[in-house]
Order: sequence, then C-alpha cells, then structure tokens
Amino acid sequence: MILFVNTYLSRESELGVYSLAIATFFVVSLIGKSFALYPLIKFLAEGDSQPGTFKAGVYYWVGTQIAGAFLIWILAPLTPGLFHAPGLDDGMRWASWIILAFIPRDLASALLQSRREVWRLFFLEACYFLFAAAGIVYFAVTGVLKNADQVLALNLAGAALSTAAAPVLCYGRIPGWGKAVKGAWSKMARYGRDSLGIGIGDTIYTQLDYHLLGLFMGASEVALYFAAKNFFRFYNAATQAINLLIFPTSSNLFARGEIGKLKELIEKVLSGYLGFLLLINVLILIGADLIMALVYRGIFPDAANILRIFALASFFEPLYMVSENVLYGIGKPRAILVAMWTSIILFVILAVILMPAFGAFGGALTILGTLASLAGITLYYLRRETRVTPVSILRRGLSVSASILRRH
Repeated sequence: MILFVNTYLSRESELGVYSLAIATFFVVSLIGKSFALYPLIKFLAEGDSQPGTFKAGVYYWVGTQIAGAFLIWILAPLTPGLFHAPGLDDGMRWASWIILAFIPRDLASALLQSRREVWRLFFLEACYFLFAAAGIVYFAVTGVLKNADQVLALNLAGAALSTAAAPVLCYGRIPGWGKAVKGAWSKMARYGRDSLGIGIGDTIYTQLDYHLLGLFMGASEVALYFAAKNFFRFYNAATQAINLLIFPTSSNLFARGEIGKLKELIEKVLSGYLGFLLLINVLILIGADLIMALVYRGIFPDAANILRIFALASFFEPLYMVSENVLYGIGKPRAILVAMWTSIILFVILAVILMPAFGAFGGALTILGTLASLAGITLYYLRRETRVTPVSILRRGLSVSASILRRH
C-alpha cells in the first residue's frame, strides 16, 4: 500500500500533503492512547476489578480524540501556508474524520491486547489494513489514484470497516461498566499523566519529525523523507506487534513476582529480533541504491543514503521500545519520562541544526541520535529493575542459537 502511495502521488505536492495529514492523525491518536488506553490495558491485564476503571478509561479516550479532531479541524485553514503545502487544509479535515472513526476500533484493540487475544487482534487490524490496501492498489492499477484526498478517504473507509467489526470481535469481553468512583477517575488520571509524557516523547520522533521538516523545507522534502522512512516503519510495525504481547505479559509476570521469567522473556525477544535485523540491514546497507531504484521506479534515487541511516537507527528502536513497554508494564513510568524528556531536548537540538542544513538526510540523522539516546537511558533503568543488560541479551542469543544448532 505504502509503495503505491509513494509512486503514484506527486512528489512535489500530493505525497507531502498525505504524509503530513496522516502524521497528524497519528499524533492525536498516540497522545490519546498514552493518556487513556495504555493505563487501561495495564489495569485490565493485571485483573483490576475496581468499579468504574473501564468507564473512566473510555471517557478519557473518547474525550481526547474528540477534542483533538475538533482542534485539527479548526486549525486546518492555517496549515497550507505554515507547511508550504497547498491543499493540506483538506488533508487535515480528512485526518479529523479518521481520528473519530478510529475511536471504537482502538478501544477494541486495547481490550483484546489486555487479554492477549492475538487472532482477534489480527482480524481487527486486517479489516483496516487490507481494505485500505486493496482500495489503493485498485485505484493505482486502474489509473484513478491521483491525489492525497483519495488515499485519506480509503483510510477512513478502512477505519469504518474495522470499527464495524469491533463489537463482533469483542463480544462477551467488555468489562462491566459500573459507576466510576472517585478513586477510579484519579487512578486513571495519575497513570495517564505519566504515560502521557511518554506518549508525547514517542510522538516527537515518530510523527512530529514530518511537521518540523515541513516547516523548515516544505512538502517536497517531506515526501523524500517519507519515502525513506517507510522502510523504517516496517521495523516499527514489527516492534509494535511484539509489544502487543510484551506490555501485558510483563505487567502480569511482575505482578506475580516472576522476575526471572520476565528477564528471560526480554532477553529472548531482543536477542532474536536484533539477530534478524542484523541479517536484513546488512543487505540494506549494501544495496540501498538498488532497493530504492526497484521499489520506487527511480523516483527517489536521492533517498538511498537516508535509508541507510534509518537502517542503523533500527537497531536502537527495539532496544528502546521493548524496554519502554516493560518499564511501563511493571509500574515504572517515571523512569521512561526521564529518558523521554532528556531525548526530546536532544531531538530539538539536532533537528534545528541538521534539518535546515541537510533536509531529509538531516531528519534521519536526528532520528538516529534520538533513538540511540533513548535506547541507552531506558536500558539503564531496565537493568536496575530486571538485571537485563546488553551482555545478557547477547549471551541469551548465543545460547538459543547454539541450542538450535545442536538440534540439527
């Protein structure tokens, strides 16, 4: 789907509009998830039975998304001039509708994630991704795909289909509504406050880099950056899939006092994933020029070196993301906040220096530096809580590899 979008939308205008609009949707979504859904997943995974916990989480989630959609709609007329992107006002209005369409769908995802029901989660995600992807491919091969509005409309339709499937997939799994007692509201707000800081930090490096690059360089440079970062998004999607289980599982194991099992789980996940990344990234570092030429039909030849920087950044991303989810799952959000806000300062400094000077390449260098900082700090706190270290991750990976070789 992403490849069709990159090759069929105009690099000079429409691709930049789509990139900025969809990034804005993700900003609002991540902030709401951080404040409302992440605490809700944590409490449900731990078996929290306090009356009204679910109700408080739902109210906070719906409220943040409606407020975000309204704000984006109001600010939409200002965005074409601000980001040097004609037509972005319509893109932002589409983003507002997409935000609203995702409200039930993402709530259902949180419920299924807390119960670790992988297959139901898969079908919920498939309703959105497969429909949107099929629509984009059809529009592309029939010669209809021309502008960002079409792609955003297909995203909205996919979100609506996924939302329609949510009640079926969550049937019999919705917690009691109950009366939200004062303690439930305050508990959700307290955890939400800490996780909101985490979410803002995640948003900075995953989405706001597009906006900053647009402010400095305009829509065309955003399109180039988007083309290279799409490969990095595949890594990010894989890490998020792992975290769908890591987050509730770590919370559950820690609540039962099984720190040894938690340590083993973290080491196996990280060593296996990093080993896989090593194989993939060697190919990318060597063949980035050929990959970009084949995938994008020669439209983005200047994106090859940007892709190489993102390949290097991908080694730090799982170290940070898995550590973050474990720390949050075991009730240590303040440790993540320290890492997050320290790295935000670094991100801003790097962005202000590198983006105006090097454009999209400077944006990739900014992400590399930010992720390296986040990985180092979160691993430090993870070691304090679980005794997981880079050496223990490597040792576990070698042990698992040796065991597999002995079996063969």
